[in-house]
Amino acid sequence: MSDIPDLVDIVLVDDNINDAELALRVIRKTAPGAPQIHLEDGQRAVEYFDALAAAMESQAGKLPRLLLLDLKLPKLDGLEVLQHIRSKPCFQSLPVVVLSSSREISDVERAYAYGANSFIVKPVQFDQYLPRIGGVVSYWMTLNELPRAV
Repeated sequence: MSDIPDLVDIVLVDDNINDAELALRVIRKTAPGAPQIHLEDGQRAVEYFDALAAAMESQAGKLPRLLLLDLKLPKLDGLEVLQHIRSKPCFQSLPVVVLSSSREISDVERAYAYGANSFIVKPVQFDQYLPRIGGVVSYWMTLNELPRAV
């Protein structure tokens, strides 16, 4: 990974290649032209956001418009990634949507306690994936307003 991360609008962190590819297809359809990056595990996500924080300090980076974060990740789980990100002041306004197959109330409660903006259960049926995930991406990319300093 380079010292200065590419400028992206959407960061997807998901270790399941099938879920990730489907999500990326939805992102490309819902937010065409929005630069995105896919990271396969929690450790890579932490490294990416640490490098991005350093780049933002030197004015060489910018805050993504959306982070889509799976909970069940190798190396570091999604909640550990979320805690790490929220510990940095530059990421306080980063919209974080947890996408998970988990319906465990403890996962939902902890995700919000650690600073998630939304918790979405991944659809099981393919025909539900586009409208559900597409709606989430559309909202955060087109309707949501970030602070002006961002």
